[in-house]
Amino acid sequence: MTIIPDLTALMVSVIVVCLTLVLKRQFFEPMARAMEAREKQVKGAREVRQQAEADVAAAEADVAEAVAAVRAEGYREMDRIRREASERAEATLAAAREQAAATLEAGKDSLREQSARAASELEQVAESLASDLTARVLRRAS
Repeated sequence: MTIIPDLTALMVSVIVVCLTLVLKRQFFEPMARAMEAREKQVKGAREVRQQAEADVAAAEADVAEAVAAVRAEGYREMDRIRREASERAEATLAAAREQAAATLEAGKDSLREQSARAASELEQVAESLASDLTARVLRRAS
């Protein structure tokens, strides 16, 4: 059995072409579709991630702005409360000073009255003693 060399080459060529067609259709095309689908998924995931990162950055900026506004409002409120407390403390201190001044004046008035009464009593006692002394001296002299 002798095979013509050209026929062998032709048979190998036919087998290679058949294998190429079969492999292309059964292996390479499905693999290419799977790779394209995967690439689309990766591209979509990247776009979603980039959009999410942009949304997060925008949300962070909004939160930072809101925090700054709330912090500023808190500081304003603290200043208002501090001012009111200072005003109340000043009013309380002024009232205490007025009350202390009134108490001091009342004490001074009371002391003046007591002093006047004591002086009056001393004058009466002095007159009484002077009368007694005069009476005793006159009795002895007579």
